[in-house]
Amino acid sequence: MVFDRSADNNAGFALVAVLVFMLIVSAIVVPFALTARSRLMIASNESEHQRLSMVADGLVNVVAGELFEGAATARLPQNAEPALCHSGHFSFDLRVQDHRGLIDLNAANDQLLAQGLASFGFDPQTAGQIANAIVAFRNPPNAFAAGTQPRSPLGPPQNKFAAFESVSELQEFSALASIPLRDLYDVFTVDLKQGSIVVAKAPRKLRNFVNTASQDEQPNEPDKNGGSLYTVEVTARRDGSGIAGQAGFVVEKSVLATADFIRISRMPAADIGGPAATMPTISCNGLFGTAVAQILARWS
Repeated sequence: MVFDRSADNNAGFALVAVLVFMLIVSAIVVPFALTARSRLMIASNESEHQRLSMVADGLVNVVAGELFEGAATARLPQNAEPALCHSGHFSFDLRVQDHRGLIDLNAANDQLLAQGLASFGFDPQTAGQIANAIVAFRNPPNAFAAGTQPRSPLGPPQNKFAAFESVSELQEFSALASIPLRDLYDVFTVDLKQGSIVVAKAPRKLRNFVNTASQDEQPNEPDKNGGSLYTVEVTARRDGSGIAGQAGFVVEKSVLATADFIRISRMPAADIGGPAATMPTISCNGLFGTAVAQILARWS
C-alpha cells in the first residue's frame, strides 16, 4: 500500500489555512459584535432613563396640582426633606420646598442675606460683605452719592442695578463662584417677593442660621392654606440598576381659571445617587395619592 505524502501535506496545509482564516474572521467580527452589544445596552439604558424622566415629570405635575388644591399640604414635608416610596421594581423620592422658607435675593435685607450666606460656611464679616455686594448689585445707583460708588471685590465685575432674574446670577460673584449652583438654589429664591422667611419652612441647612429678630414682620405661624410658590422635585429609579430619571421645577399658583399652576423655571440637575439610608419610606399613596399609586403599581 502506497501513501501519498503530498496529499497529507496538502490536507494539513488546508486545515492550517482554515484555522488562520477563522482566527482572522474572529478578530474582525468579535470587536464588532462587542461594540454592537455595548451600543444596544447603552441605547436600552438611555431609553429607560428617558422613560423614568417622563414618569418623574408627570409626578411633579401631580404633586404641584395637589399642593395648590390644598390636598397635599398637610401630608407632605415642605422644607426639602426627602421622602421615598416603592412600587414594584421602582422607587420614587420626592422633595418639596415652600419658597416661604427660602431667602429672596430681591427683597431680603442685608442681615437676612448674610445669615443665608453664613450657611455656606462664611464667617460673619465675610458674609456681611457679600450681602452688601448683593444689595449693591440689585439696587439702583444712588444719584446723590458723591463720586463713583465703590465696587466690592467679592461681587461681580459690574453691578446690574436691577432685580435678580435667576439665582444663578450669584455665581457671577467672585466669592460665590465655587459654590455649586444646586446649593445656592437650596437657600435662595428670586420669585417670592417677600423680605422675610418662615423658619418652619426653611431647609434644615438654613434653619440654624436664621435669626428671626432680624426679619421684617416675621409671621408667627405660616399660612395653613399653603404657599403660592414651591420647588417640586421627583427622582424615579429602577431598583438595583443604577438607572434613574429626574424632574424638578419651580411652580407657581396660576391666576388663570384654566390652570391650577404654571412652571416658571426648571431646577438645575442634581447628582443622582442612590436614596439616602436615612430617607423615610412611606407608601406611594401618601406621596402621590391613591389614584396615582394604583397607576404606578400597574406600570411597574
